[in-house]
Amino acid sequence: MPTDLSIDLSLTVDRVENITREEFQEKYMIPQKPVIIKHMYGKDAQVYQWSFDYFAKELGHIEVGVFDDESEERKDDRSYKSAGKKMKFREYLELIQEKPTTKRLFLFNVFKHKKELHQHFKFPKIADKVVEFLPLAFFGGQGAITRIHRDMDNSCVFLTELVGYKRVVMFAPEYSKKLYQYPFSTHTSIDVNNPDFEKYPELARVQGYDCVIGPGDTIFMPAGYWHHIEYNTAGLGFAVRSLSPHISDRLLGFWQVGIMTHLDEIFNKVLGDKWFNWKKKAAAKRALQ
Repeated sequence: MPTDLSIDLSLTVDRVENITREEFQEKYMIPQKPVIIKHMYGKDAQVYQWSFDYFAKELGHIEVGVFDDESEERKDDRSYKSAGKKMKFREYLELIQEKPTTKRLFLFNVFKHKKELHQHFKFPKIADKVVEFLPLAFFGGQGAITRIHRDMDNSCVFLTELVGYKRVVMFAPEYSKKLYQYPFSTHTSIDVNNPDFEKYPELARVQGYDCVIGPGDTIFMPAGYWHHIEYNTAGLGFAVRSLSPHISDRLLGFWQVGIMTHLDEIFNKVLGDKWFNWKKKAAAKRALQ
């Protein structure tokens, strides 16, 4: 099979504004379907006024951990545990605005350093069991990429873009095997932009979503959805999570966070490359099922 084909990303994401709880629950939360909501927190919410300059002024003095796929050893079957570089937050913000860079901050708890930021927004009552106390911020320069993965806790995610534009590619969890998910992991080695159909032929049977979010947009990513994110420009956003309405999703999240990832670390330490090689073979075999 030729290697210059693209993955089918023809599914479209609905875009809505002023959606009611009843509409959201019926059309998106219960069926677990993605949607982009404009000004979900209300047009006048202070959170939409956040900017690079604001954070440089308020938190520029703190030291942050920066991740960079180009300068760090990539481990396709697991997440980074710690950032490879430290720098002042102000310097990092200046860097991503100055030129394209793959350096990013993710899962960054800005609220830990400035608690009053919680007062800048209140989550609308469209979802239940929302983890409002722990929103996490994401910063990146043009060209930075968050490689495709599923979130370990298997929660639903409301990702809000405040500055810049991001490309978001998503796949439903039903395609996990066809995406060559590694056992004991929520990762895969496929490259969304340059898929190798000779090495991963089952990608031809996958169908996904491809969209762009900009300032004021919140994208709802249902539990277990695979997502690949690219910074089309320097960007700033944050995510709030909620538990899935389906108990099966919650149980899977408990297994992945509480048991699976720890077993994976143990086997990786004991078996080393043999463990990763087994996972690659198992992923290829499962894709054909």
